[in-house]
Amino acid sequence: MAQIKMITLFIDKLEKNDIGGFTTDLRKTEYILAVHKLSFEKILKDTPKTVEIPSGIFASGKYVVFFNMSWDLKNVKIGFINYKVDLDENFDVFADSMSPKAVAGFHKLKEQIKQKEQSELNKFELSDNDLDFEIAYGNYIEQRNH
Repeated sequence: MAQIKMITLFIDKLEKNDIGGFTTDLRKTEYILAVHKLSFEKILKDTPKTVEIPSGIFASGKYVVFFNMSWDLKNVKIGFINYKVDLDENFDVFADSMSPKAVAGFHKLKEQIKQKEQSELNKFELSDNDLDFEIAYGNYIEQRNH
């Protein structure tokens, strides 16, 4: 079986005990989306203009990823929640950022993630190391421009 390469995703704040974390940094969000073959342009193009705040949810390794952004990209937020997290036990961490629809989406993706092999669950790791991010982002920009 082929070895799956670990990919580091950079965020502003890591929550304790591998609960997850988040970022509101435009460049970090761009990088995270690019790693998942997404972009601001694609998300905004695919979002109906009647939607006030473009947002979405997807799985990334062992994390459920939530994002939202303003149309002008002045406000972006992307958050990661480990699929093993009990939302009720950690209500204070997530209460302000999850609608009932988002909670339902979390539980749906959680069930899908449970079916993945361990190597796939460990494909992504989170880091709040800004120096490493600058190197990774520079490499990403260089590859994108070629």
